[in-house]
Amino acid sequence: MAQVFRAISEAGRIDLQAYTVWGPVLKAVGAAAHRGAEVTVHLEGDPFNNPHLAKENRNVAAQLRAAGATVTLGHPLHAKVLAVDGTLYLDDQNWHPGDLVLKVDDPAEVAKIPMIKHEALACEGRVIDGATSTDRVIVESESFGCCNKVYRELRQAALAGAAPRLLVSARDLSGNAREREVIEALVRDGVTARICGDSEKLAVAGTAAWVGSANATIAAPGSDSTDWGLNTRNAEIVAAVRARLEDEWQTAKPFKYQKA
Repeated sequence: MAQVFRAISEAGRIDLQAYTVWGPVLKAVGAAAHRGAEVTVHLEGDPFNNPHLAKENRNVAAQLRAAGATVTLGHPLHAKVLAVDGTLYLDDQNWHPGDLVLKVDDPAEVAKIPMIKHEALACEGRVIDGATSTDRVIVESESFGCCNKVYRELRQAALAGAAPRLLVSARDLSGNAREREVIEALVRDGVTARICGDSEKLAVAGTAAWVGSANATIAAPGSDSTDWGLNTRNAEIVAAVRARLEDEWQTAKPFKYQKA
């Protein structure tokens, strides 16, 4: 994140998309607007089932406008994308310290990145497609559901004996009977699931990884949110994703379900 803050502090133009923004990034973007940089911010105006966050985003919008930024509240908007003088910084969470942030400064590569949820999840599904047990598939999603390619490919991998693993957020699973049913079905098919306190959206299988902002929930063309997701075989990124997921797996709690 230090590189992100340095880029913001020197930028002439900044375009930020986020579900919400807070803390150091909010302060840095506000300071850039105040010193005269051209700053545009797009925030989620109707966060899912969260009136408190909706109010907070309105307050953030007012704060940034007072600093000189142009701010819009839209819906549905879930991407975490920061463009600084043409360089793209992609975060899978909401700009927390320690987040895994990808930097893309090649315009041709920027143009290839899916920025719609169902396209982002289709990329994630392709990482899992055809995996075997030696690929050590592991997926993390803040929220999880059916009716998307990630669910279908995880199930297929499990049925094929690839022993895929799934991490889900304890916060989003709590009280969510439908999500629990979906995960129970995958567990019965051979997926091993655990519950963690994190909210990252990552996947790794063999020498390929997926990083994105899209939760593996229902995604229908024409009705889904702004979300990014990309596949990579860059060895450094794949190793970083694998390390984060394996570390999270070690401290996560087993998903318990009632066998039929």
